[in-house]
Amino acid sequence: MFHPQGPNDEEFMRGYFLGALGLLVLATPVLAQTTPAPATPPTHAPKFPAMDTCLNPKSAPEKRISGCTTAIESRRLTETDAAKAYNNRGIAAHYLGQYDRAIVDHSEAVRLRPDYPEGYSDRGNAKMAKGLYAQAALDYSEAIRLAPRAPSYLNNRCFAYAVLGQTDQALADCDNAIKLAPKRTATLYDSRGYALARAKRYDAAIRDFSTALEIDPKHASSLWGRGYVYMRKGEPEKAKQDFATARAIDPAIEYKMVDLGMTAE
Repeated sequence: MFHPQGPNDEEFMRGYFLGALGLLVLATPVLAQTTPAPATPPTHAPKFPAMDTCLNPKSAPEKRISGCTTAIESRRLTETDAAKAYNNRGIAAHYLGQYDRAIVDHSEAVRLRPDYPEGYSDRGNAKMAKGLYAQAALDYSEAIRLAPRAPSYLNNRCFAYAVLGQTDQALADCDNAIKLAPKRTATLYDSRGYALARAKRYDAAIRDFSTALEIDPKHASSLWGRGYVYMRKGEPEKAKQDFATARAIDPAIEYKMVDLGMTAE
């Protein structure tokens, strides 16, 4: 359900988070599942091929790490570009499941640029992947302080709060994320559906999971979440149908959802 989102490679990140939880990611999404958004465009001059590779979300993670490392070690970068290089290297490490390494790089990024919301959000994504939900929520809060109208950061914190059982705070964030988003996405409704399920507001959760599936009929975590809610409501036949469809889309979905407390029983 978690769909780690942010300006950098949000779709890819979501899937990796879910895999880390043994469920969600999605990216999740996790948090999430969602096409990778373009990385922050290069601002360095003159042209620096290593930095271009570092910032290119279409580069293989290993190549991005190599490009970022070359750029960082060149000592040719401004402080702002160095922060971007560390942050993008952290994203690439996250792709590879190297969450501790990612956290180190994101931390260096925000040390260099304390006003860098993406750095805090991406570090929160890595902490979510490690199950450090309370710490992740703090990072998302800092990202929101710096960019209060960014729906992706609000969505991320919504999910973290929901996992922690802080459903009132989670729903407030998800509501704001949906209001601020330029378009409806399955990820946003999937996250709120999860928060509603955690709050035992089952009818509302079914509506949100169903909305997510109208937007993306193959959103496996929404199918599983809706099935879980149907089971809680005593509608096992509907639940079994959603579980079966979710498994057909993602054979590992059941394992991924276990850490979120959404079993098929």
